[in-house]
Amino acid sequence: MLGSSSFAAESPVDGLNPLQGFHDPATLFIVAGDAVGAQAAGDAAALVGARVAGSSGFGDLPRPQDLPALDMILIEAAEASPDALESLLSWGRGIREGAGPRLVVSFAPEQLDQVAQALAEDVQLLCAPDTAERVAALAVAGRRQALRYPGATESESERLRRLSDEVARIAETLTRLTFAGANGHAQGRDGYAAEPETQGASRPDPDGGPQAAGDEPMPRPAAIRALIRARRLRAQFFDPQLFADPAWDMLLDLMAARLERVSVSVSSLCIAAAVPPTTALRWITTMVEAGLFEREDDPMDRRRAYIALTDKAFDGMRNYAAAVRRLGLRVF
Repeated sequence: MLGSSSFAAESPVDGLNPLQGFHDPATLFIVAGDAVGAQAAGDAAALVGARVAGSSGFGDLPRPQDLPALDMILIEAAEASPDALESLLSWGRGIREGAGPRLVVSFAPEQLDQVAQALAEDVQLLCAPDTAERVAALAVAGRRQALRYPGATESESERLRRLSDEVARIAETLTRLTFAGANGHAQGRDGYAAEPETQGASRPDPDGGPQAAGDEPMPRPAAIRALIRARRLRAQFFDPQLFADPAWDMLLDLMAARLERVSVSVSSLCIAAAVPPTTALRWITTMVEAGLFEREDDPMDRRRAYIALTDKAFDGMRNYAAAVRRLGLRVF
């Protein structure tokens, strides 16, 4: 399977197929560099009911014109060297051009910056995923691809996007509950609660809301960092599964970074989000699409990208801080 490209016409497994209801079982092409990655991809494909139409290793990627008709491509890139990963990502970008099959990329945490810099927002990124996350990603990719039929409306696409996000969230929750630690708490999660006064602050309304006066002082970076530390401290006293507010925590981190005039990499921002990297990446994509975050290339390293607040988001955070101050509250 890994030595050369292969194409097959396998039948989907029997049982529940989350991709049915739109068209025939989704067709999938797998790229994996070793037997472990190939097995993980194959297991996920079987569970989601996709038909594996072919596979290849890292060194024998087929030309786009040689691929069969596909709905999705799953790249298991965790074992790729930096140069091999660059080739895989370039191949994937070429496949996606011209509205090609949906792309799902699984990778290791140390590859996060390189992957996030190279691929567009419509690619499903999975950082060190488990089986449930792979299955959710393939289900989402298959359903999104299935919606691309004549007559599909933008409202239908938006509803499907929201449904896809919810499917992925539920899959992650089920995984944490399934592999809970001996203390009864799910492992691998570092979250914290959202205070009542910050609810909704991660989505500032550009057409309304309180406005800061021209002479209002800027929030102090040290005060913002202190707020972030206080929010994380709550996880020592409460089950962290109960709390998560990645959008707000990323906004706080980027606000402090902008005032400090420092750059924030994608991997660093994922840590600031205090949720699993795959979840953080989805939130970054959402915030970019909302016009609150923007990507900046690293001039010294083309394999890395930075994330920064847009002027719209910066103004929203500054005006929020001014409104809180006028109420006599000390948030930051």
